[in-house]
Amino acid sequence: HSTTNFHPWHPKHAWFWTAEGDSMGEATVDPAAPDTPQVKKKKLDILGFQVQVAEQKVKKVLLGATSFLVVFNALALPFAIPKLRRFLGAPYVPMKRKAVEALFEQVLPQWAATRSGASGKGLENLRLVDFGSGDGRIVQMAAEKGMRATGYELNPYLVLWSRLRCWRSFRRAPGQGEVRWANAWSADLKDVDVVTVYGRPGDSFMQLAAKKMDQELPPHAAVVSHLFDVPGWERRLVQDVEGLKLYDFRRGRNSQPSE
Repeated sequence: HSTTNFHPWHPKHAWFWTAEGDSMGEATVDPAAPDTPQVKKKKLDILGFQVQVAEQKVKKVLLGATSFLVVFNALALPFAIPKLRRFLGAPYVPMKRKAVEALFEQVLPQWAATRSGASGKGLENLRLVDFGSGDGRIVQMAAEKGMRATGYELNPYLVLWSRLRCWRSFRRAPGQGEVRWANAWSADLKDVDVVTVYGRPGDSFMQLAAKKMDQELPPHAAVVSHLFDVPGWERRLVQDVEGLKLYDFRRGRNSQPSE
């Protein structure tokens, strides 16, 4: 066996095998050249601790955090709007199918039968406004019963969803149905026959709704509140079925009995 003599290692020299035979070549290495590229770092103060983080990573974290906040706000804001004073409303809670059926099969037909001049027409051509229409199921059923129904909804996702699920029914229904992306507090109620509202207790929502309807609804109108009482309207309450409380405006205004 032949013996190969190696020179002592020197930083200026590096050994490597050549492509031909077993001979070895020598390459020169500059000791001043850095082994890895320099990474720019930033000092961050996190809870009183100084932390060095690569500048590129900081940019990625900031970009990711910004993107998350934008997406989160876009998704969450429509559901938070009802808590704002100007757009005060109730959170989205879909009405059960059983309650919807009771509304249009029992509660409203019984009320309509007592109206003077109704002449057995039932609900046909009566105008209904849904105060916060959610997924549009009340507006849809009202149109199918021949009513002229309009739903007001602030949440754009619910407006889109209700329009998609109801458009075929609206086209075929004997009545009219429409879901508006609008603030229900701006709705004009002066020619409305029925208002449906799925409110909530607290934060004066029901009181403000009662005030608006007292000021705008005609004296022959009715209001149906799901689950929650309308304060001050005890004398108007004529039905309470499946949590559907029907208030008849013919029984007087501001809790006063009709003459």
